Amino acid sequence: MSCCGHCRDANDFFSERTARGDLKKYMRRGPDKQTNLLVESIRKTGINGKTLLDIGGGIGAIQLELFKYGISKSVNVDASTAYQAVSKEEVSKRGLDAKTEYYFGDFTSMAPSLPEADIVTLDKVICCYPDMKKLLESSIIKAEKVYALVYPRVNLFTKIGFRLINLWFRISKSEFKTYLHSPSLVNEIISNQGFRKISNQKTLLWQVAVYKRGGGNRKTE
Repeated sequence: MSCCGHCRDANDFFSERTARGDLKKYMRRGPDKQTNLLVESIRKTGINGKTLLDIGGGIGAIQLELFKYGISKSVNVDASTAYQAVSKEEVSKRGLDAKTEYYFGDFTSMAPSLPEADIVTLDKVICCYPDMKKLLESSIIKAEKVYALVYPRVNLFTKIGFRLINLWFRISKSEFKTYLHSPSLVNEIISNQGFRKISNQKTLLWQVAVYKRGGGNRKTE
């Protein structure tokens, strides 16, 4: 498939070395704090037998954790070939091949052909995508019951950090870029599709929000 400069450089940035390092860390310590908060909040909604669509799935930490609690199937979408390869290896080691599907590329381009799922997750994804609104809207409609995401808080630490990160990308002549988004705007877009927030937790740098379908008027095109 064709790939924009941002997606191409994202694939280069999320390299095999980085992916294997992340997997090693996960195997040693489990998911990081914000991912663990996301998983625990989703688990409390009742997930036995449910299906998962993990957008920007990376090494597959969310699907591996939710398989422990009884999900029946996971679809992993990612724009990094290295991360998907590492994730597939671990899934195979655990005998979960038959329960897991992988799709490589830009989610928004592939969304119409992808299946819906009971649970849709985006862990540190909207901060890496140039069109946040399009990504949210095209992923929300895939969620049957639960929609959950981790994204950066807007505070002094993230403002300074993201400026430095993006400066480094510019110096490196990379088209990849990171983004900070208003939590109120993110919440508005999701709520407008008929979801209500059931959990909202914060770390120093990250916001962990979980939504459940119901309690709003879903907009349709």
